[in-house]
Amino acid sequence: MAPRPTLGRGARWVLAALLGAPAFSPLAASRAAADPAIVSAASATALPIGIDTLLYRDGQGQFDAARFDTLTASALRALLDDAAARGLPTAPLINRALEGAARRVGGARILMVVRAHAAALADAKVALGERSSVAELDAGATAIRAGVDAPLLAAVRRARPLGAAVTPLVVLTDVVRRGVPAELARDAVTAIAGLPRADEVLLGLQSTVAKNAQRGPGMAVDALHRYVRASVAGVVSPSTPATGDRKPVRPPDP
Repeated sequence: MAPRPTLGRGARWVLAALLGAPAFSPLAASRAAADPAIVSAASATALPIGIDTLLYRDGQGQFDAARFDTLTASALRALLDDAAARGLPTAPLINRALEGAARRVGGARILMVVRAHAAALADAKVALGERSSVAELDAGATAIRAGVDAPLLAAVRRARPLGAAVTPLVVLTDVVRRGVPAELARDAVTAIAGLPRADEVLLGLQSTVAKNAQRGPGMAVDALHRYVRASVAGVVSPSTPATGDRKPVRPPDP
């Protein structure tokens, strides 16, 4: 029997988060090309982690059939083959399946998540463009599954060049999931996306909405309006220095 492959750094991070160790947040867009492993971070306002909560990518995209029962493994192979034939990245699908297996989620639920994410990846590819990175497509697919439609993704792409849309997409998704209407969230994200140190300001928007959403969607919307106005006027500055080590918090699925 061939020896089982050792876990890389990204896989160890995911397992640590799954086993209750301190969670890690997604890598910033500036590092996505160099190190595509992306893991969610826990924050004071984050919801409990569940299947499909972690945003994790392994550039190798290795599928370990031994992690699944025979029927699930066979169905997953068919899904992956279909995705590859359509020109979709398979690593995000494989890793979502592995996340489910690590949490001992049933095969039917794993297949449902992978199938839904594959469909969303196809829509994200159309909205964001053929040349989008895997990280951007994955973030776009997550946004679509949160209720953000393709035209809103296209608006984010117009506001950000290729390879730089991950943070806006993650923040957009989180803001929408916290009760802000999708169009309003889009307008806020695209208004900030072109500002100096935009990623830092976007992370401030995410934090501000998350804190106020605890008191209801109306408070989240009011906080968003105030924050965007102050940001565009140059009143808001990032609370911490701009750095590639600060990362967006991957929003949990409902």
